[in-house]
Amino acid sequence: MRVLHLYRPRLPELRAQAVQVLHTCHALAARGHEVTLLADRALGFDGDATEALERYGLNHPPSLDLRLAPTAWPPGAGLWFRAALAGWCARSGRDAVVYARAKRYVAAIPARIPVVLEAHELDSALDREAGRDPGANLALERAVYDRAAGLVTNCAGTLHVIRAGHAVPPHAVVWNATRADRAVPGVGGGGVGVVGSGGDYKGVRSVLLAALDGPAPVTFVGGAEDIPGVRTVAAVGYGEVPSVLAGLDVLLLPLQDNLFGRALTNPLKLWDYLATDRPIVAPDLPSIREVTEDVHFYDPRALSTVAPAIARALAQRVRTPRLRTWEDRAAEIERFLAETLGGSS
Repeated sequence: MRVLHLYRPRLPELRAQAVQVLHTCHALAARGHEVTLLADRALGFDGDATEALERYGLNHPPSLDLRLAPTAWPPGAGLWFRAALAGWCARSGRDAVVYARAKRYVAAIPARIPVVLEAHELDSALDREAGRDPGANLALERAVYDRAAGLVTNCAGTLHVIRAGHAVPPHAVVWNATRADRAVPGVGGGGVGVVGSGGDYKGVRSVLLAALDGPAPVTFVGGAEDIPGVRTVAAVGYGEVPSVLAGLDVLLLPLQDNLFGRALTNPLKLWDYLATDRPIVAPDLPSIREVTEDVHFYDPRALSTVAPAIARALAQRVRTPRLRTWEDRAAEIERFLAETLGGSS
């Protein structure tokens, strides 16, 4: 198949969206599909596509057409993207499909090219939760779901939320993943840690403060603010994350009991955590239980339960690793595309 992954990640960046999209494209290309990804250029990065891939520890397979905008200046990058998208569509034949994470660009795809959506959210539902007018997002969603030939969601919760508001095309749930080379044996000694970005919608600060009542020191790798009592470490490169995780005694996953935490997330962090032998402390939410129960749960509505969960995890010491790779994910997407579009894999 000829696949255009429609998202515009900014590369090379450490944001979960960029990591997820790039690895999905790389894994599909490694399976023999001709994959195109049109990406924005990170500010200050002057390298080419191969150098961008190297920042993530990836090679550049011949069937991956990764194109970086020639400029990081947003208006210039936007003009380049629209021209590159139109050019890809004009050259596309019968075996082409657009695999879209970005709904706002779907209207630019000619009707002859099938579009399969990958959804990690429903913006109109998030608008309602936040007390915002959902009208504009609702109109976009209706147009896109009417257009789509298929739908892939990151978790069952996202599919449930979408189906409550829209008629959906043929669909599948395809979780996120990690890389096999990120399964590094643990050495411990570093106490409790969170690795990744913060965010008010995840409740990271509150969970970290609650963790201070536990029996081990607490570290936040990637945090952008000082939290009293918490050791804060600057963000590390993508390839350094496994050794950081291996050096911790317990891996902590913060989420709030909101729409995102309950239903719309399948955290990359969780798959990195599961690939280790380190005990995991995570919130008791459907989004986590959908993937695993091999964690020590805390109640996100009662953060006094965080410290006892950490104590139980420290007593466990090690757990059996569970590895789900991007190749696993690509095989599931490939199978869904073949079944939905009637193509061959």
